Parts: sequence; C-alpha cells; structure tokens
Amino acid sequence: MYLKDKHIEAMKHIATYKFLTSSQLVKLGLNKHRGDVTNNLKQLTDQKRPLIDKITFPVDPEKGKLESIYYLTSRGVKFLIEDLDYPEDQIKATKSKPTSTQTYFHRKSTIDFHICLREWLNCNDGSVVFLNYDFDKVGNNRSKDRIQHLKAINSLELDNGVSFIPDAITKFKVAERDYLFLFEQHNGKSSKRLIEQLCLHAIAISEGIASQKYNFERSNRVVVVCEFETLKNIVTYKMKQMKIFDNLHNFFIFKTNDEMKNYFFSDWSLISGQKVDFI
Repeated sequence: MYLKDKHIEAMKHIATYKFLTSSQLVKLGLNKHRGDVTNNLKQLTDQKRPLIDKITFPVDPEKGKLESIYYLTSRGVKFLIEDLDYPEDQIKATKSKPTSTQTYFHRKSTIDFHICLREWLNCNDGSVVFLNYDFDKVGNNRSKDRIQHLKAINSLELDNGVSFIPDAITKFKVAERDYLFLFEQHNGKSSKRLIEQLCLHAIAISEGIASQKYNFERSNRVVVVCEFETLKNIVTYKMKQMKIFDNLHNFFIFKTNDEMKNYFFSDWSLISGQKVDFI
C-alpha cells in the first residue's frame, strides 16, 4: 500500500500517544491547520478496512462541538509493524475506544501533558523510557484465569491493601539521569477528590511504592495539572494545613493546563507556593 509521508507521520504520532485530535496533530507539526489534518487523514479513515479510525462525539452543551479522536486500528498497528518495521513495544494499541464525553476532556488534557513532556525532552537531549495512562490496560478478559483479565497498568497498591491509579506514570531520562514522575490531571472545580488522590500519593511516596515497582532508587515526584487556577490555589492551601504533606512539599508540583502549554519547564509551584523548575 502506498502512503504519503504525512500519512505515515500521522500514524507514528498516534502510535506514540494512542489517541489524538486534529488540534493535537497540528501542535505536533503534522499540518498548520485542523482542516488540513482532516483532509490528509480521510484517505486512511475512509477505507473499507482503515488504518486509522476516528471516534465522534455529540455536541457538548457547554463546550459546543467536540473534535473527533483518531486512533490506530488493528490493521494500522499491523501495517506499522510488518510494513514499516516499527517497534511493536512503541505502539500504544487501542483495546477499547472512549465513547463517553464524561472522560473526553480529562483524557485529552492527559495526552496534552504527554505531548508537552516529549516536546521538552526532544529539545533537551532527553527521552521517554515509558509513559502509561490510567486508561492503558494489560491482560485478556477471554482468559479463564481471572487474574489474567484486563487491569490498569498504572494500578498501585499501598501497604494497607488500598489501590489507586494515577492518570499517568512516566520514567524519562535527561543528561543520563533517570526521573520517575506520576501525573494527575484535574478538570472541574471540586477539590475533594483531588486531595483524596494526593493523600494516596503521599502515602505511596512514604512507602516507596512506585519506586519499588519501577526499580527506581529515589522517591518519585507528582505532577498535578488543574483546569482552573482557583482550584489549584485552593488545593495547595488545604495541603499546607494537612500533616500528611508536612515533609513532602518538594515532591508535588502544580500548574494549570494553560500554564503548562505556555511554558512547560519553569514556574511550577510547590505546595508552599515557591516556584521551581520541572526537574
């Protein structure tokens, strides 16, 4: 099958990030405009057995029309591996498609973080060792052994048996030094669930849960990105009053989505409000 360079480039981007919208593909440099992305990918999505498919969503009552999400089909995965010798372990294949608008913005924002991270690493002689999302699964529900059924790759179990799933877990390298970061994306204006999740992170850091799981010699850091600045400020204020975070102020860094997109490396906030760099 003959494909244009832009088609192959789009497939490789989607293999890396799993799901992408046209605006995200514009940010990645595929085309200058969303309309050009749509036109470019029609050849791949309109086939009888497409290499790339897309998920469309109903109009959101507050946000209006939502962008479609592109993903690789099983045929697209096979094409990358067999025709382009693309490494299979670098392909984020889709086991289930997101169809709910309830998770749409959260998932899109989580992928935005992945894009920003890779762009920054590419400019600073760094590389991603791995990055897994909360919606990445491992296993097979057809197995007779329930232990082998689908489960979240990111699931972490505390010493008391309580499990939680960070929105993303990544290990990356800069200047021959490894880093392990856990990521939380928070959409909306309610602080309760986010603080509960960050308390679990605090316990996990104290118990070395992620460091043990990923064979990392230091404690991990937690990146928290909030949709709204007011929510970010409320959360850090409350965390300053909580004893569980007393010795962990340097392990949590905060930004809003807009701040992250505008300047990724610098001006992250600690719980105390002090500004620090990403690493």
